[in-house]
Amino acid sequence: MDVNRFKAVLFDLDGTLINSEWLGTESYNYGIQKILNREINEVEKQYLLGKPFKALSDLFPYLSSIETEKIIEETLDYYRKYNHMIKEYDGIKEMLQILKEKGFKLGLVTAKLKQNATKELQNTGLYPFFEVVMGKEDCQDFKPSPVPLLQLAEKLNVRPIECLYVGDQPTDIQATHSANMISVAALWGEGKTERLSPLNPTFLFNNPYQLTQLL
Repeated sequence: MDVNRFKAVLFDLDGTLINSEWLGTESYNYGIQKILNREINEVEKQYLLGKPFKALSDLFPYLSSIETEKIIEETLDYYRKYNHMIKEYDGIKEMLQILKEKGFKLGLVTAKLKQNATKELQNTGLYPFFEVVMGKEDCQDFKPSPVPLLQLAEKLNVRPIECLYVGDQPTDIQATHSANMISVAALWGEGKTERLSPLNPTFLFNNPYQLTQLL
């Protein structure tokens, strides 16, 4: 593989750059407890990881729209109360610094609300590294659709084949393949080999340093 063709590195946020999934799970659990009077189980937790709030309706199709909105409201309130506690994973800041110094364009796309994503990037000191940050409101579709990745590449003025996309969930790898980009499965956070390896990502990296070694 000719790594010289790459001009941009695109990233997922939660579970890839920042250790935030624990709070997402706690927040969902809080919202569901408040409205449904029960805790989420492990299967539900895994289903909700890395997905937009639409996943609630898919998971609980029997809920009314009012109940779903109440869960979202309670979940968001809890999340915003504690998201100042979110930290980046070890080596992330150094990795982004090296990639920036090497001249790569850096972009980020997440299914979470842009306000929350921006705050967390600012709190962790990661925000200045990115030329483009796309949140839920900016996306015309959501992973595993390739559309948000293609939107991000267009905003960065690069072709899909010039991009690597780094993510920790199966939907990240699926979207990357469909977008004709090189996929990097991040195993240093929430990414698990047994979930990602069957999807044949181009690379499986155990730490951020391996990405800078590649490029």
